[in-house]
Amino acid sequence: MAAPAVPSPKEQVIPAAENLFKGLLLVALVAASFFAADWLFRQASPLKWLPIALLGVANVVFLTGMGALAHDAVHRVLFRSAFWNDVGGGLLSALTLIPFQANRQFHLTHHGYAHQPGLDPECAMHDRPFALAAALGATIGLHAQYRLYFANLVRGDRRSAWRGAQDTFFIGVAAAVYFVLVPAAGLSLWPTVLPLVIAFPPVFAFRAMSDHYGLPAVASQAKQREEIFDADEKGWETDRTRVTGWVVLTSPWLEWLWSHVNYHEVHHKYPYLSHRYLPQVYAATRDTYPYRVVRGYWRSLLALRKLSYYG
Repeated sequence: MAAPAVPSPKEQVIPAAENLFKGLLLVALVAASFFAADWLFRQASPLKWLPIALLGVANVVFLTGMGALAHDAVHRVLFRSAFWNDVGGGLLSALTLIPFQANRQFHLTHHGYAHQPGLDPECAMHDRPFALAAALGATIGLHAQYRLYFANLVRGDRRSAWRGAQDTFFIGVAAAVYFVLVPAAGLSLWPTVLPLVIAFPPVFAFRAMSDHYGLPAVASQAKQREEIFDADEKGWETDRTRVTGWVVLTSPWLEWLWSHVNYHEVHHKYPYLSHRYLPQVYAATRDTYPYRVVRGYWRSLLALRKLSYYG
């Protein structure tokens, strides 16, 4: 019997092997880039800084791919095992500088109140003029998620303490990779880690501005937000007649590298699905449910720059 175009949570097949391969590949690409950047740094030519800067941009593109895989882990569809799902998601998320459990709370709450003014936690990142949103969004998002991380550490209940302890461990591992392992390998932080940190906000904005920016606000009957801490069947319920995000049709290689995060509105309509199903579900439902579609990230940004967040 043919597989359904839109599988249920139990019918979907999680591409665990592909996800593991992609995660290891992205880590290997960042490592190779670090060695290349360090070699360039040791050359005498002043022109070395241009390729070093380009490698920094490439590294954030790779980290965005890690973040997309960690995003599947937030929804518990990275690996079949709950343990390895959180271990893999925790490591990948920390390598992108984001505390995983705090991000899960932030992101799932965002799903629960997507594009609803005053309730969606992601609105704080981009609800401002386009240039400011692009420049500040990544920093504001990181700040919000680290606030959740520190709140978990001091809240006092066991579940919060466990979430905070996990994030502390994974962030510690990532810090050890960047600031202990990299120098121990004989690599300078100046051409490796520093360009990555500098390039992070603009490269993050290149993709993230096309998630929700420029769409009308969604009305809500809720007056107060309730935090959502984990993915479950209740969280999978959503009104598919609403439009809260974009579909950006981009090149196949970027779709694969970023795990189909460009089908953002499809993900919001079916948040329980692994990324592998998003293109086929879009094809199967685009005549049934409303979508806002744009061809390419550059075209998206050129159009969005003229709009407000609730465009």
